[in-house]
Amino acid sequence: MALSPNKRMLIAGVALLSAVAFAALIMVANRTEFRPLFTNLTAEDAGEIVKKMKDSKTPYQITADGKGILVPADKVYDLRLTLASEGLPQGGGIGFEIFDRKNFGMTEFVQKLNYQRALQGELSRTIAQLTGVEQARVHLVIPEKSLFKDNEKPATASIVLKMKSNRALRDSEVQGVVHLVSSSIEGMDPEHVTVLDSRGKILTKGGSSDPTSRMTSAMQETQRAYEKNVEDRIQTLLDRIVGGGKSVARVTAAFDFKQVERVEEKFDPESIAVRSEQRTEEKGASTNTAAGVPGVQTNLGRNAATAGGTTGGGSKNDETLNYEVSRSTSKIIEPVGALSKISVAVLVDGKYEAPAAVKEGQAAKAKYVPRSPDELQKIETLVKSAVGFNPERGDQLSVQNIPFQDTGEAGAVETATWWNNPFFISLSKNLMIGVGFLALIMFVIRPLLASLKAGSRMPSLESFEPLGEGGGEQLTAKERAQIATQMAEQQSLVEQAKKDPYQVAQILQNWVGEDK
Repeated sequence: MALSPNKRMLIAGVALLSAVAFAALIMVANRTEFRPLFTNLTAEDAGEIVKKMKDSKTPYQITADGKGILVPADKVYDLRLTLASEGLPQGGGIGFEIFDRKNFGMTEFVQKLNYQRALQGELSRTIAQLTGVEQARVHLVIPEKSLFKDNEKPATASIVLKMKSNRALRDSEVQGVVHLVSSSIEGMDPEHVTVLDSRGKILTKGGSSDPTSRMTSAMQETQRAYEKNVEDRIQTLLDRIVGGGKSVARVTAAFDFKQVERVEEKFDPESIAVRSEQRTEEKGASTNTAAGVPGVQTNLGRNAATAGGTTGGGSKNDETLNYEVSRSTSKIIEPVGALSKISVAVLVDGKYEAPAAVKEGQAAKAKYVPRSPDELQKIETLVKSAVGFNPERGDQLSVQNIPFQDTGEAGAVETATWWNNPFFISLSKNLMIGVGFLALIMFVIRPLLASLKAGSRMPSLESFEPLGEGGGEQLTAKERAQIATQMAEQQSLVEQAKKDPYQVAQILQNWVGEDK
């Protein structure tokens, strides 16, 4: 039996829609997955990389902001190695590769200028590799050398840093950048290096910055490092006692960073020593005095002897003693950063007991059991020993037992990367295609074929025309052929009914239901 035009259009529409859906499923499953090759590229680097992609006829995509390039997932690492061998990406500046292009007509001024550009580019690339730095620009001023030291001008540098979102460099990291640049330029002093962020805020200005502020930063880092170290020691100890995730420790330490230099001079009056001693002793004796006329003859002893007299003598004794009181002098420099006080807060979770019986339809809730005072006292004693608790110094320690919020089992953490496994992705694509193909066969093609087969095997009763008396002789050849065909179809239906009587019964039941 021929189908009506409406049924034909319906069947054709269903078949076309199924084919389109199946084709779309195959296209989605076999779509090329693109992954980032590079991100946060400068316009120069992005242009060079796109040019390389076009030359190698590699498919690529550019992100909406124009700073990233996407390539097929299976070619990411090969392309990175290939571009790295060609010096890409350059990091927003020209490095020493500028000298790879030889130009024999280059003047000395251009050579010096290229050298300065290369230094700036290499330093920018190095600084951009630091954690938290998204982009860096370095500007150098290298003056000409002079024959006279007094006429020389110092080299200076200015650095502009663009940080990543919610990131900031510590003062020690900024000082590291300053020393990196000053050490890379001959004769540059760290005092002549200025560092700014992208908002124009001066992060530091070399060695001319206030030493007090630098010391304050070092003090803060020392305090944070000490607190973190003590917290780790306490947490490790508590995890062994109460279990992982059952305790929290926080430490606050106070340091005395005063620089004290004291000179002491002590005197001991009971201890006396002789510092110096001076003695003078003089004794006199009788002498004969010659008499004569003064003159040359007398001096030469040629004068005549004259009578003289005798003079009497005496003695003289002079003694001086100097004493010194005992004295001791000492110069004492007290250590900087002495721990003056420490405060420790410890939170400990209790125990949980499973309920003995749970009614049907109710969720089982564990019963919270606080820790005994004896357990808390032991924990407090251990923590005091671990931190070096000193009550005379004013140290404080607080151990509290409170129930923690239920965060779920530790082993119930869902693995967030298992579906990104390439094997699973490939398996899912093939399974999707297979399921779609089976669904197309079961729900579209098979019912369609069954409908066509049932329509061709079940002629309508109106197609049979009754034959009157002698009607067989009056039929034309066309009508006879039609009757023969109908009889053959009836015979085929009879044979089919013999082979599958259950299906025939179902068809008759449907016909009866339609008549009703």
